[in-house]
Amino acid sequence: MKIKPSCSICISRQIVDAINEITDDDEKKFELIKSTMQKITDVYGADAVPAWMGTHVHRHIKEISNSQDPYEKLKRNANIYAKQYLTKTIIDEVNEGDELKRLQNKAKLAIAGNVIDFGPYGTKDNIEHKVEQTIEGILDIDYSKELLVDLKQSDENSKTGTENKSKRKEKLKIIYICDNAGEIVFDRPLVEELMNYANVTVAVKGKPILNDATMEDAIEAGIPDITKVITSGTDVIGTRFEESSEEFRNEFKNADIVISKGMGNYESLTEYELLKNENSGSKPIYYIFKAKCEPIAEYNNVNVGANVLLKSTIFYNF
Repeated sequence: MKIKPSCSICISRQIVDAINEITDDDEKKFELIKSTMQKITDVYGADAVPAWMGTHVHRHIKEISNSQDPYEKLKRNANIYAKQYLTKTIIDEVNEGDELKRLQNKAKLAIAGNVIDFGPYGTKDNIEHKVEQTIEGILDIDYSKELLVDLKQSDENSKTGTENKSKRKEKLKIIYICDNAGEIVFDRPLVEELMNYANVTVAVKGKPILNDATMEDAIEAGIPDITKVITSGTDVIGTRFEESSEEFRNEFKNADIVISKGMGNYESLTEYELLKNENSGSKPIYYIFKAKCEPIAEYNNVNVGANVLLKSTIFYNF
């Protein structure tokens, strides 16, 4: 997904929010903000990808401020908030109903976690109100039936040939690419639901960037207690194969289905949907996110605030 002119509003506000987390000194703030605003011009233009432009800018912030994790305190608070909010009552509610209803409920819960995002929303928003709205809402783009079919077809295949195990299909493999700290706590019920059908590998960032989830956040959410967790090996906002670790690329290549959380991953991974050629590998990808800004909403023909579970096909050349 390419940038829209209005994306400049979001990245500019992100800069101010990040600098406010780094220092209380106004003189230092002016210095850091001016330097970072100038950095935007290096990558701003019609061909820019918002997530990758943000990576360039936030790496600069880390460098000039000597702070490798400007959002550390906010991320820690987001994890605390998410764990307090995700009560047994909510878990019991999303576990009700048939398998499709459970999948839909847990997708909405994961999208509710996507609200805990200080990139597009800012650090002063009423997050709790947005979380409640999401859980009580609907999936405005809903490919949950297609996802369940993909999961069950492979699950049924894995159960065939019980007398000839050598011909039995291996269990489905899913790579679940996480987005933010705090949000990753809300991801866990959906990951557990997917594990009823598949082996799930959860991927987080290799280094801090913005408020994206790292291994520390995965551990805080208890994800390594239930399944394998890897890192991207890098601090790119969203996903960029060219900078990702060999481990991440191998897990991606070997997965049967990709689950992509958040707008940053949507912005970046949709770029790889354009790479189809005779040498490309491909696989289904499900994007799960809240459309938190006009450009994302326009791309998907929904209103701002829509809950999205979208299916597409991604291509890769590695």
